[in-house]
Amino acid sequence: MTNMDYSNEFETLLENYLPSEGGNGKKVVGTLESKDRNFCLLDVPGEGTPVRVRTEELENYNVGDEVEVMLVGETPEGEYLIGSRRRIEMEAGWEHLKKAFNEKEKVTGKVLKEIKGGYIVEVFSHQTFLPKSLSEAKDANEIVGKTFDFLVKEIKEDKKGKKVTVSRKDIILAEKDEEFKKINIGDVTEGIVTEILPFGIVVAIGKLRGFIHISELSWKKSEKIEGYNVGDTIKVKVIELEENKKNIKLSIKSLTKNPWDVAAETFKVDDVVDGKVTKLLQYGALVEILDGVEGLVHISDLTWNKKKLSVSEFLKVGDVVKVKILELKPESRKLKLGVKQLSADPWEDAETKYAVGNKLSGKIAEVKPYGIFVEIEDGIDVFIHQADFCWTGSKKFEKGQEIEFQVIELDTEERRIKGSIKLLEESPWEKALKEFKVGDIVEKPIKNIQDFGVFVNLENGVDGFIPTQLLSKEFIKDIKAKFKVGDVVKGKIIEIDREKQRIKISVKAYELDAERNETRELLEKYGTAGE
Repeated sequence: MTNMDYSNEFETLLENYLPSEGGNGKKVVGTLESKDRNFCLLDVPGEGTPVRVRTEELENYNVGDEVEVMLVGETPEGEYLIGSRRRIEMEAGWEHLKKAFNEKEKVTGKVLKEIKGGYIVEVFSHQTFLPKSLSEAKDANEIVGKTFDFLVKEIKEDKKGKKVTVSRKDIILAEKDEEFKKINIGDVTEGIVTEILPFGIVVAIGKLRGFIHISELSWKKSEKIEGYNVGDTIKVKVIELEENKKNIKLSIKSLTKNPWDVAAETFKVDDVVDGKVTKLLQYGALVEILDGVEGLVHISDLTWNKKKLSVSEFLKVGDVVKVKILELKPESRKLKLGVKQLSADPWEDAETKYAVGNKLSGKIAEVKPYGIFVEIEDGIDVFIHQADFCWTGSKKFEKGQEIEFQVIELDTEERRIKGSIKLLEESPWEKALKEFKVGDIVEKPIKNIQDFGVFVNLENGVDGFIPTQLLSKEFIKDIKAKFKVGDVVKGKIIEIDREKQRIKISVKAYELDAERNETRELLEKYGTAGE
């Protein structure tokens, strides 16, 4: 359907609004004699009958004014001639419309009402048609009853009447073209926020529309848009123009200097600065040293301690911390920061301070099922296995407890230290070496029975071993049938192995010695050993 298919509705409107055709079309000038709600009467020299004109056509005239009208008929009774001021205005208006169409001049008109497919617009006293596609309006409320500039898109005159199509869109596009030509990249201007999207903000600049991507709102990385509302007036900078679409790309962050450029001018490697923790990561923390400039403190740069730790043990979001700049590359927005570098590496003189055999003290930092970690200074922990807690039995420790220990292993390359608490005391074995010697007779309870012999408890933590063949001078077929745990046996120490920390006992040797002694005593006393 074309725009001109609405001609029947135009004609109906005109018939309802204009006087009936008739008269001779003669133009006359008369004096306005009277004016009431519906009609005005004119006194026209040379006409014997008053001329009646609808009051709505002479709204801008007063009694006594001279008015030119066109005679278009008379009343049925012949009482009045019928005149029309609008016919005069339409005749002149038609010429204006044709001139505007031919010379592509804009015209001004008032939108009267909405009809199917568009709107009726009065221009130069003519009813013209404005298609919705050319109205630049979302609904009738935006334009009905209002006056705008239009461009005459089509004009036609035939036996059926005069038909005119106008466009508001062409005017707005032309205005946009003019406004767009005046805008340059780098311009700073003001705009009104019209829409907020998840990825940016739409801004009206005059009749043009601009867009600020979320990445252009701030030098900081943002995941969502905050602090802006529809209707806000904001200052923006033009960073890109798309002439074919009349699109304008805008930026707010470009109104200020790139903070990475500021960082390049302000800081250098090895500088110590204050920063604010903005985010904790599994492998480190982000610290902001300048508005829009964040750097990474890797977990390995938090402490000299190589033990696996959690970032949250050292920092939390919002903390203000001192950091050292380890690497600064503004061109690639790379900033590496460190915390441990603010203190000397405690491992530099570790070979002297933590030599094997040194006795140290510290506070328990962690308690594990297999041992404990003792912090001896910031960044250095010592591991003590549970086997090194004590010579016998077991001990329990608590986090924060102060303890003493002896260094038993130092690895400066791997930055590991092992310690022992039990070495601070003499071992049961050393005590046993002082107390027992080969040839001593001992009388001790059986602690454990095996097929190959029994173990007896010599001292706390030190066992003696009696092989099966040495349990008696007699042959023992089943030692478990002859002995039980707790039985006290008497034997002779026949071997002490320092390297293997083993003491061998012989009941058989003791029995044979006892037998020989008894024989010797009998011989000495009676001269006979007896039967």
